[in-house]
Amino acid sequence: MKREHHLSPFLREPPARLDLATLPTPVERAPWLDAPGAEVYVKRDDQTSRLYGGGKVRKLEWLLANPPYDDRRPIVSVGGIGSHHLVALALHLREQGRELHAWVFDQVPTAHTLEDLGLLLSTGAKLWAVPTRPALPLAWLAYRTWARPAERGVYMPPGGTTGLSGLGFVEAGLELAQQVKEGVLPAPQSLYVTGGTCGSCCGLALGFALAGLPVRVRVVSALERLYLGTYLFKRTLDQIFAALVRAGLRQDLAALGPAGLLARAGVTWSIDHSQVGSGYAVPTTAGEDAVALAADGGLALETTYTGKCLAALRRDLAAGAVAGPVLFWDTHGATDLRPHIVEGWEARLSVALRRRLIRAGAALSAAR
Repeated sequence: MKREHHLSPFLREPPARLDLATLPTPVERAPWLDAPGAEVYVKRDDQTSRLYGGGKVRKLEWLLANPPYDDRRPIVSVGGIGSHHLVALALHLREQGRELHAWVFDQVPTAHTLEDLGLLLSTGAKLWAVPTRPALPLAWLAYRTWARPAERGVYMPPGGTTGLSGLGFVEAGLELAQQVKEGVLPAPQSLYVTGGTCGSCCGLALGFALAGLPVRVRVVSALERLYLGTYLFKRTLDQIFAALVRAGLRQDLAALGPAGLLARAGVTWSIDHSQVGSGYAVPTTAGEDAVALAADGGLALETTYTGKCLAALRRDLAAGAVAGPVLFWDTHGATDLRPHIVEGWEARLSVALRRRLIRAGAALSAAR
């Protein structure tokens, strides 16, 4: 368990926290992204863990240390077949000798998506697969009735986003503020971070506010407006703030409420849907170009979240819409997953999912 962290001075009763991440993650200059009047830095959260990096590990440190996730039961959660949340959860549960149950929906079968799917099946995760997000209730129904497991898992929300898990990114915001204080980077005027369930961006906003660091948080959505908008952002912000209060947030800060805390520090936020394209997890040309550019700069991004986020930053830089020090927060877990993937994992696919993937253009090895 981790005993001391950046939140300690603000909380009377900090919740338990596992020691899963290697922190702080480094910050690097990215001159290959610079534009007139703007210098770009990258927060390398792809390096949070040797097992599986990325922002998800920050959440799991808190989730897996506290009820209802701190026992030996399986955990059931939700995501696409290439979900980074499910991959991170599967690997860390396997380290604990536990099992992941996943309600999954199809995504465009890119090489990255298939690698994540292969990892899930290689860890022994059990999948209840449906073709689309709207069909997820069928996965839930199958899980509870005709295809129920021997032991049902305790439910974890999509992305592992809860009020408690958001403390991982409040901590991350305070971590970044400490790096500014130490001179690792100048105080950023703007932060670009991808958004799905809003746990990362809301936690960061609250962390910056606690640190008194005025930052414009630009949330680049990977989801359509129907799924990610102002309501979701404010609800998630409220949930994380409530978790801080339950953990004994200083009374003078608790009295401000989440909006008041952000306003006092000059932290602002906005949501950008310009890079969603034709839908969640569907690659875009701008996103693919950003992934290729990032690779030349030493970053391994992907086309669902971080590639689209970098595409938004590049567009704003080109338009002169952002100036001063700018921070791109790399939430992608760039750990090489290949050592964890067993040969012939395709044989573990259900017949229905296998057929759908092949129809969508996936090149799968022959079933055994």
